Amino acid sequence: MNITETKIPDVTSEEINQSKIILADSIIKDVYPLFDEVYAAKVNELNKLKSQMKNKKLEIKKQKNSIERLIIEYKKSKKVSQLLEKIERLIEYGITYDGTMKHETVILLKIIDKLPSDKINYQLNKTTQIINKRFGS
Repeated sequence: MNITETKIPDVTSEEINQSKIILADSIIKDVYPLFDEVYAAKVNELNKLKSQMKNKKLEIKKQKNSIERLIIEYKKSKKVSQLLEKIERLIEYGITYDGTMKHETVILLKIIDKLPSDKINYQLNKTTQIINKRFGS
């Protein structure tokens, strides 16, 4: 029989628990750096993903704000368009030929782009009332 020498220590029945601990420590000592590298790589990957998610959230927030501004501008433009259509009807029907009405309409057309949305709504309602008053009676 050939005897092969190994680095595994001989174990006696009295020292079996101590031998198990020594064997486990030697295995952990050899394997632990592998787990440490894998763990570090996963932590780095997780940090990269978190930073990418943060950047995406900021980008989404910017795009959302941009879209909200565009929607507000669109609504205002739509109201301006409606107001201009109503003024066109006033001119078409000859209602704006009174002195004060003509003057107010000219001023309104000059500053229509600078007006806030609530003032445009007011002017739109006022113009609609004038048209209804003229043709409702």
